[in-house]
Amino acid sequence: MAERVRRPDQHAAVERDVLVRYLDAWTAKALRSQRGGTYVECGGFAADALRVFGEFSDRLDDHHLELVIIGSAVPEGVPAGLSVRVAGDPRDLEVTGPVLTHLDGPDAWPLVAPMARGKGHEVLVTAPAGDHPEQGCSVELVAEDGETRLLVFLTADEKHLATFKSELWAVDEFAGIRYRDPRDAEGILVDISLTPQLLPLRRALVAELGRRGRRTVAELQRFTLLETIYRPEDAVGALTSAVTAGEVTREQEKGRLTPRTVVGLP
Repeated sequence: MAERVRRPDQHAAVERDVLVRYLDAWTAKALRSQRGGTYVECGGFAADALRVFGEFSDRLDDHHLELVIIGSAVPEGVPAGLSVRVAGDPRDLEVTGPVLTHLDGPDAWPLVAPMARGKGHEVLVTAPAGDHPEQGCSVELVAEDGETRLLVFLTADEKHLATFKSELWAVDEFAGIRYRDPRDAEGILVDISLTPQLLPLRRALVAELGRRGRRTVAELQRFTLLETIYRPEDAVGALTSAVTAGEVTREQEKGRLTPRTVVGLP
């Protein structure tokens, strides 16, 4: 494996990468919908958002897509066809259609509930680790020196959550950041990878089987999506290793696990 290169701000690099990747997927979907969408930037990533929107410049004229910047000036490079405005308080915004909001910093938490309220409203929070409401998909970003920040994503759309999880594991694996699931009692640090370490997920799935009894793989994939930092497809690998280790039994002894396969504890 190549040697990791330390960056001046490891957290910002990963936060920006996750945000840009998800915003790209979100924008593509917004431009396929007649409702369009509004992106609200309450941190320091407005210039990055403009670069994302610039990739769709040939489609902006025929769709409603708006960037709202909270508390700072509009950066250079606004692509033609994109509506841009500056506002003081995100809670006072009047918007229609889907909304994606990025909140940053320790003062973000009181804004989460009002910005997540409404159909199609999603929130991505980047903030210092510490006391915070237990909500959404939460991931701790742990730097090489142990400094930790928190990434939280809230959505009512499970397909969007799955997309976010896919982008989460696709960011730069050499950024010097590892992930930790706040719900993992053992607090294991996991390297960023398209094929991540699955031990924390394996333990979580075995614990879920202990609480609720026999489940289908599909049910455990949904649990993985909603209750862990992992992707639904990761559940198959974690369950396969648990079956091999004798921690989990399956109804059909041979063949690959499928969504209909029922598994349980011995």
